[in-house]
Amino acid sequence: MTAVYIHFPFCVQRCQYCDFITYANVSHFIPTYLDALKKEMRLVLPGAKSADTVYFGGGTPSLLKPEQVSDLLQTMNGLIGINSDAEITLEANPGTLTPEVLRGWRKIGVNRLSLGIQSFLDSDLQVLGRIHSAEQANQSIKAAQESGFSNISLDFIFGLPGQTLQNWQQNLDEALTKSIQHLSLYSLIIEPGTPFERDVAAGQLELPDDDLVADMFELAMDFLPKNGFQQYEISSWALGAENESRHNKVYWKNADYFGLGAGAHGKVGDHRVQNVPTIPDYISRIEQAPDEKAIFSPALAEKTFVDEKTSMQESMLLGLRMTREGISENEFRNCHKVEMREVFQAEIGRILQAGLGQWQLQADGEHLVLTHRGIMLGNQAFQEFV
Repeated sequence: MTAVYIHFPFCVQRCQYCDFITYANVSHFIPTYLDALKKEMRLVLPGAKSADTVYFGGGTPSLLKPEQVSDLLQTMNGLIGINSDAEITLEANPGTLTPEVLRGWRKIGVNRLSLGIQSFLDSDLQVLGRIHSAEQANQSIKAAQESGFSNISLDFIFGLPGQTLQNWQQNLDEALTKSIQHLSLYSLIIEPGTPFERDVAAGQLELPDDDLVADMFELAMDFLPKNGFQQYEISSWALGAENESRHNKVYWKNADYFGLGAGAHGKVGDHRVQNVPTIPDYISRIEQAPDEKAIFSPALAEKTFVDEKTSMQESMLLGLRMTREGISENEFRNCHKVEMREVFQAEIGRILQAGLGQWQLQADGEHLVLTHRGIMLGNQAFQEFV
């Protein structure tokens, strides 16, 4: 199985909270950037197995026209093939969508849409600096469904300045009226260097206290399962296991994946890699590279060797994020050729003692999974493997 992440770092404008590798007002680079992406594919993908998941992230990939997405997918298909049942996800901003574009994406094979709703309240969207309104969010969901998308994920942020528990419940209530299949719920994090950090430091924004943010998270954990959505990862809820994100589970299972584009991360064997972050530098490095197959991208900025002990720690830390599956003893043994309980006897013991985790018998044997308390206090469990 091959998983491919394609980073599209272009935006109409940067949101107030964003610290992702994204750029506004540089759309003139898009044609040459897409050419560079295709060349990067030709250099690093040959020899890989056929793609089982493809994920267009950003930035705002919904600025891409259907023919541009099709060109990238056709290039990939010609190099390694794309499985007929592959999950092909595209992140979209409701402020950039039209019914024609949605129909075009669906026609060329995009079958999963991740919509950055963030909130159904205009007051929240204005604080966040989003370019869309609540009405546009509603219209985008309806248009996506009418265009044939039957696997739609909505992203929300909680713990916003001025947000109440009632506001958060209102967002969840509204989401459940939309007949969608997946929800990703993220607690707001104030990142260094963002306008939000500046405004909070200046006293212009007041954040909810930690207890209220925890109440919002627990509200989702209690409310959504009563309405059919099962939490399968710390921030992710799906309407049935068939609607869980196959691509994101590659990350949580500590498996290999290709990361293409400016600033993209990847995992190649025993190395974690990241491309250069700026668009001009990425394009220049790819254009100047010789036309020959390479293990690592010519746009490589960082390459970190992951020794076996670190890889095992990552398997534990990432695997515990999967609240339904947790970490399979069999999968850990098959991957690392040792027993999880032997390598991490003390760490697992402390997690069990603190009531953060438990052993659970599943179809393939025992799994270490977080308890309700462990999900609420996830960082305490994760720190055992840092």
